[in-house]
Amino acid sequence: MIRGIGIDIVEVDRFRQAMDRWGDRLCKRVFTGSELGYCYAQRYPERHLAARFAAKVSLSKALGKRIRFVDVEVTRDAKGPGLMVKGLGEGLNISVTITHDGNLSMAGTIVERCE
Repeated sequence: MIRGIGIDIVEVDRFRQAMDRWGDRLCKRVFTGSELGYCYAQRYPERHLAARFAAKVSLSKALGKRIRFVDVEVTRDAKGPGLMVKGLGEGLNISVTITHDGNLSMAGTIVERCE
């Protein structure tokens, strides 16, 4: 049974401006070390960071509550992106999708209650 659906879109240039303004303070409050390592190894790190931010916001919308962004980690495997969430508890299945197009990064999340 679907508990919630969330979607978020981020302008990469605007996110880059926030990173330029807030620097490490922003990154340490929003991203895990693994996420930063992956994104900074990419050709356009701000694009991947913006997508991870969108994924975390979309999860918050799907859950219907605020979450600490550093308690959520966007992971990757052969099946695609996933979310690891600290302190969420059992009984929920979370699906996430991430995409980029030009200056936009977008993510959508579905949270299902396991029966």
